[in-house]
Amino acid sequence: QMGSVWDGVFTEAQAKRGQEVYPGSCGTCHGRRLNGAPDDPDMRSTPPLARARFLRVWDGRSLATLFEYTRATMPESNPSSLTDQEYVDVIAYMLTVGGMPVGDEELQPDAKNLARVVIQPQP
Repeated sequence: QMGSVWDGVFTEAQAKRGQEVYPGSCGTCHGRRLNGAPDDPDMRSTPPLARARFLRVWDGRSLATLFEYTRATMPESNPSSLTDQEYVDVIAYMLTVGGMPVGDEELQPDAKNLARVVIQPQP
């Protein structure tokens, strides 16, 4: 059964954990607003991790694709340095910043279940 990021697929507590991980592992490059504008003006801009620009790039892809891509390539200086749980917690934080609603169940770091959740603009 397929679902969308608008179906409440993560919890508030999970997004909070992701918010705690984000500044050290992601925020330096992707910016504190998750818009791809790094906090250091001498750094190049990076892809946005929330809101409309993120949704345009990832529209139609699953959370499994995002999870696997993020785990294999981020942080750029040390890929795969977070735990699988930390990666899904950061994804939950990205979704909450993008305005997606929280739900009662946490995202699990399980590609099979994440594959059932599609990233899309608000219906």
